[in-house]
Amino acid sequence: VQEILELSRIESGQVPLRLRRASVAEVVLPPVERLRPQAERGNLSLTVDLPVDLPPVLADAERLQQVVTNLVHNAIKFTPPGGCVRISAQVGQGEVVISVQDTGIGIPAADLPRIFERFYKVDRARSRGGTGLGLAIAKHIVQAHGGRIGAESREGKGSTFHFSLPLALA
Repeated sequence: VQEILELSRIESGQVPLRLRRASVAEVVLPPVERLRPQAERGNLSLTVDLPVDLPPVLADAERLQQVVTNLVHNAIKFTPPGGCVRISAQVGQGEVVISVQDTGIGIPAADLPRIFERFYKVDRARSRGGTGLGLAIAKHIVQAHGGRIGAESREGKGSTFHFSLPLALA
């Protein structure tokens, strides 16, 4: 119920963003460290690769931590023991692109275009709990920041989710 209410508020513009200059590390590291014990219990390698010279982004860090939490949690949940989850970032044209890459079960090509829809769950995900709202919430938060979100995946080979954030101008 909380996720449905949250998504409704975000979609209707009732969630004001508190945009400010923020470091990418401030957005990425707290959720990753919170999820590290879960990755360790699953016998997964969890690595973060953030270049030290990344420019700041214009962000509501707390809202974006929800996005990172969702993407990293999903990567952990759908990666078998012995696998890897890697979070990285790079500078693009006027933006920073943050990626969450895993060596998990992957997403069938037919399902990939729909994964950011509310309540949509890939068949293999249905038995693993969850509401099917996490990626829809992530999409709306990223779009509210003026960014884009997407994913690439190959069944049995893993997935890469990425989202962009505008640079904070000086």
